[in-house]
Amino acid sequence: MRRVFISVIVCVLLVASCSLQTEKIRIVEIEKEVKPVSQSDSEQKTEKEQEKEPDLETEKETEAESETETEVETEPESEVSQEPESVNEPETEPAPEPEAQQETETETAPEPEPEPIPDPMQEMPDPPKLTLVVYMAADNDLESYAIQNLKAMEHADFEKINVLVLLDRSEGFDETNGDWTDTRLFELIHDDTDSNIIVSKRLSCPPLGLSNKVDTELDMGNPSVLWNLMNYVRNNYESDKYALIIWGHGTGWRYSNLNNNRAVAIDDRSGSYMSVHDLGRALRNQGLSVIGFDTCFGGVFENVYELKNHAEYTVASPGITPSSGWDYTTLLEDISQSYFSSKEIAEIMADCSLVNSTIFNNQKLYSLMNDIEEFSKALAATINNSSTRNTVYSKLISTKSYSYIQYPCDMYLDIYSMAENYKSSSDNTLSSAAKKLQKTINSSARTTNTTNTEIGIHFIPKNGPNTTAAYHSIDYIKDIDNANQCAFIKESQGWVPTKEGESGSLLDKLFYASF
Repeated sequence: MRRVFISVIVCVLLVASCSLQTEKIRIVEIEKEVKPVSQSDSEQKTEKEQEKEPDLETEKETEAESETETEVETEPESEVSQEPESVNEPETEPAPEPEAQQETETETAPEPEPEPIPDPMQEMPDPPKLTLVVYMAADNDLESYAIQNLKAMEHADFEKINVLVLLDRSEGFDETNGDWTDTRLFELIHDDTDSNIIVSKRLSCPPLGLSNKVDTELDMGNPSVLWNLMNYVRNNYESDKYALIIWGHGTGWRYSNLNNNRAVAIDDRSGSYMSVHDLGRALRNQGLSVIGFDTCFGGVFENVYELKNHAEYTVASPGITPSSGWDYTTLLEDISQSYFSSKEIAEIMADCSLVNSTIFNNQKLYSLMNDIEEFSKALAATINNSSTRNTVYSKLISTKSYSYIQYPCDMYLDIYSMAENYKSSSDNTLSSAAKKLQKTINSSARTTNTTNTEIGIHFIPKNGPNTTAAYHSIDYIKDIDNANQCAFIKESQGWVPTKEGESGSLLDKLFYASF
């Protein structure tokens, strides 16, 4: 009876143990639904449960140790050992994954197309087509016209162009814009208004010693100012082409003082000017496409020949030009609408002048120089006594020419008209030379608003309307020791006079030879 009672107790304990295990399994399944359980956590939990179950059995067996048979103890062990196996079943199942991750695995998103690699060269804006520099030497009685021309530039609707203006003002001629009298560098800015106030950006230029906050006076007649300006522009303003306009007074070839008319860039405050030779030195290797002269007498051969290697084209008038200057509004607007070829830019410059201006193809000036020399020698060869000298002199002095209306001044003969006098000469050599010269002139250059090209060449100073000087300036007489003479004077053999007066050149025979 006692054995039966003990067996009943053991069965009750086993049933309670199984119920406990069932509850544990349900708890585990609920936890699985609420939160994913890692494999390692499940293993640890199962091991703990296995440790706890044998402890419980051991306690029960100890109480019934004296009366429980070995076979009864074996049966509950087999039942209990099955329960942990059911607990360990989730170990083989993968932990539930978040919904977003499951969707990614079931639906494979298309791979995005690779973004094109940007080309730095394509993204960079195109540089301006042209950088135009205006060298405004207005430290003289042209000051007010300089302000007007600068404002005309600002009123232009222009694009694809950098415009820089170096303006040197004077005292006593214009009191507008604060009446400053120093030298300032401006980067042109468009002005939509009708205001006469300069709105362009004032620049600092270290190579010139200029600050946009400090007043500084420069000598515009100093070639180093022009040279440093052009270097600064090329280093700081990238563009396809560069062009330069020399603005102010001009006297042609001359660089000695004759009635205050002294070549170009005349600076009254400094009492200086820039000779043709110095102008050529300042512009050497500056990469210019076009050089324009908004000055008087810029289109004489002595000037343009000096610049033959420094630009593709030169634009200038051989005679007097208005103080009011070019039409700069039209100039910038027309260039903006062009294809920006060097020839187009030169032609637009010439068209914006208020007087006839000549466009020189500088590459052809060597041929023109040779033909001037050939014609001069042929004409000089016809002078062999005083009579023939007077005949030639009378014909040339009445030829179309360019000069000031104030005296003394220089007289420049029109080369085409000079050759016209002799194209029908009975002297075949002279006639052929005259015709060839005219043909070369028209193929080397073109003048606006006229059929025949206008180019001047220095003949003799004039003391009055009908009176010429007895001799030339010493600066126009060939002198190998004078390093400041321009290239034409140095190279010419058929036209330019010499110190001895016996070279046989045309001007030697007309003014210095003895018969």
